[in-house]
Amino acid sequence: MNDDSIAKKRFIKRFPQTQSDKDLAPLTAYGIGGAADLYIQAHHMLDIPEIIQQAHELHIPYYLLGGGRNIVFSDKGFRGLIIHNKAMSIAVRENKITAESGAMLAQVLAEARKHKLGGIMKMVGLPGTIGGALYGNAGAQGVEIGDFVTKATLFDYQNGVHTENSDYFQFSYRTSILKKTHETVLSVTLTLPPLDPHDVTPEIITFRAKKQPKGKVAGSFFKNPSPDKPAGMLIDKAGLKGLRRGDITVSLMHGNWLINEGNGTQKELIELAKHIKETVHHMFDVTLQPENILLDERGNKIDI
Repeated sequence: MNDDSIAKKRFIKRFPQTQSDKDLAPLTAYGIGGAADLYIQAHHMLDIPEIIQQAHELHIPYYLLGGGRNIVFSDKGFRGLIIHNKAMSIAVRENKITAESGAMLAQVLAEARKHKLGGIMKMVGLPGTIGGALYGNAGAQGVEIGDFVTKATLFDYQNGVHTENSDYFQFSYRTSILKKTHETVLSVTLTLPPLDPHDVTPEIITFRAKKQPKGKVAGSFFKNPSPDKPAGMLIDKAGLKGLRRGDITVSLMHGNWLINEGNGTQKELIELAKHIKETVHHMFDVTLQPENILLDERGNKIDI
């Protein structure tokens, strides 16, 4: 028995609820990915540091999975531990909402509306968790989650559990400092203004539904290079709508959405994304950068 097998057996002994050879495809929006060696759910935010510490001590690679909206796992799976963040409690006190990082953004918006709090309603329809939204400073229609973050509780192996104020995160378009530090988000506190009747209109509620495709799709694949040159427009002008590689195709509805129309693979998605990137660069001298995260079987990020 090799060292990896011994480490994994020790982890399972410590956390007997751990599953082996867990199929990852059903856990993601794209429906892509092989099996993970180990899989465990964390139902409270403080379960996460305990699990990570054990994985770290046993030298087991791990990845914290949230809503699975913007992640594309390897066709070969994941040689390590997937920690599925199911910590979803939400508390509201006056004009502040504190949500565990596994809470879906849709749930947070619903609680805000229930308590007559607004500001973030233009994010209706955005997929994923509040932790993922903080990590990537998610936004829609000119509103970003970073505009409302008061503080967040984080974890990393060196510093343990710690809480940081909004300035710490250095929010900018679709990014935060967490993409450099790789700290784990445990909870997020938002400070929200009172709900304005104009915050929630039929137009806002149906805006994303009208312009977004259905099926195995994970949102915008590329970041928008600039407000006046959105990626979808450039892809459309390049004549790439409908282009496909295997079962992965560019949506006819929105050029920046890639759809798995059957049993598409990560390999096919990467090939199609590379072709889009090269074509747009050749035609418009604009370099598109992925918003989705592609991982190899060791958990390393794949650049295209």
